[in-house]
Amino acid sequence: MLNEMTMYALKPIVSLPRMLHRTKAMYEMRNIHEKRSRDDHTEAVNETVPDITEQVISFLKSPLPEYNALEMRQEKILAQLAELKKQVSMLSNLLKQTNQAVTTDKCLEYQEPVSINLITNVNPKRPPYFISALQKVWKDTDIKVQTYVHSSIIGEVPTVHQETNNSPKNYVINLSLIWKDVEDLELVCGLHGCHIIGETNFLKYVSRLLNSHNYENSDCVKVVNTIDLILDLCHSIQFQQSLKKKEEVLSSIVDKLDTNWSNKEKPDIADIAVWCIIKQVFPEKCPQKLKKWFNACEKHFV
Repeated sequence: MLNEMTMYALKPIVSLPRMLHRTKAMYEMRNIHEKRSRDDHTEAVNETVPDITEQVISFLKSPLPEYNALEMRQEKILAQLAELKKQVSMLSNLLKQTNQAVTTDKCLEYQEPVSINLITNVNPKRPPYFISALQKVWKDTDIKVQTYVHSSIIGEVPTVHQETNNSPKNYVINLSLIWKDVEDLELVCGLHGCHIIGETNFLKYVSRLLNSHNYENSDCVKVVNTIDLILDLCHSIQFQQSLKKKEEVLSSIVDKLDTNWSNKEKPDIADIAVWCIIKQVFPEKCPQKLKKWFNACEKHFV
């Protein structure tokens, strides 16, 4: 078609009035497309915020007296709590130390009075010098020695103990010492029991009978193992055939023995055992490293 045709306007199906009629209960909402006026709530908020800020600043500058008293009371309570915490910490440390001391000395405190009867067979050729040493070192023990001579012994026997007086001590050892022709010391354990052989084994046995002298009660495992090793080495010397082998074992003992007495309150059974072995096996050949230590033992044990 060459000629343009113009669409005609249609009549609306529903004609709405420009203003709608509504009930009075309905409130009128602002037209969001119209320009907002300045008389809205944003200005009120902007005016309120500065007022609140000014009030807070004013309060911080001059707080109420009640708040000052509350703050002082709080600081006082915090100081008291800090002091209480310090006291509790000190008490806790004190209790820990006390518990450790009680645990360490648990077996060393008080023991019921002990009376022990022992019978030993000893060869005069190897005198048990350790008896006099125990009498000197174990101050809380009364070692009473009664000597007998077996028919296998001819001649005089040495004196290896000191006469003791009756004293009120908790530990009493009644030792019957029988001089007899035996290879090594024998501790008689009843009629049907096996004898305990060797001086070092005798020392182990006696020390375990008395809590205050039991070296196994020590908290230091290294000390216990060292004493056991020295006692075993002293016992093994008796079974060495040559003097050279015995000297080698003694050299091993010297490396293990603590010769500095200042590190210990008193000599232990390891010192007694080594001193006794030197007097029996090496009376003329004491190692140079043990000269000072041996002389101190002589003064202390004899």
